[in-house]
Amino acid sequence: MRTQQRITVLGAGGRAGSAITRRVLGEGHRVTALVRSGARHPWLEGSGVTVVEGDATDPADVARAVTDADAVINAVTPFSAPPASFDGFDESFYERVIGAILAGIRSSGVRIVTVGLSADLRLPDGRVVADDPELFPPALRPFARAHARERLALEAASSTPDWLIVVPPAGLSAEARSDGYVLAEPVFSDAALSYDSLAAAVADEAVRPTRRGSALVLPRTQG
Repeated sequence: MRTQQRITVLGAGGRAGSAITRRVLGEGHRVTALVRSGARHPWLEGSGVTVVEGDATDPADVARAVTDADAVINAVTPFSAPPASFDGFDESFYERVIGAILAGIRSSGVRIVTVGLSADLRLPDGRVVADDPELFPPALRPFARAHARERLALEAASSTPDWLIVVPPAGLSAEARSDGYVLAEPVFSDAALSYDSLAAAVADEAVRPTRRGSALVLPRTQG
């Protein structure tokens, strides 16, 4: 495995995406970032990132960003905060992002790592978190269903490359101060996890894969 890799980050301007991008850059890798507007994130070019402007659901735009990638990290979100209403929300959003990635990459050896949603984790009784109104607001279920369709798209692809969905716990927070991380089975947790620890897990799994399918990332102190 080469020391320096070419990593594409979709959604590099978001909270998770920016933390992931900084982590990958800090490890000395070459980064291409797909964002809607480079002008909104001037620090990317200032950090030596190759910026591609485009829509993460558009195969042509994604192809320009992932063509030469060794790994693709999907940190895209359709909104920065839960909207007042999901009227008109396209639940195929993440499915279309995965479709665009699969259409754009040139090799089945490309690793895909995507940031998941805690609402899709399993409870001890086998239900998913999104089905428990005490743990997940019913009004947000369209967003959970959209994330669930992302996994189905990866599983259904006829030539799916190596992939992993890294799922943060419900306690993911900008205020959390967790030191390091561990990967665990994807069952519900409300542990407090920092974005830096999430970024470390995603970046490590993109460059040095240890798992496939899905994994919960927990702060090291919770491991």
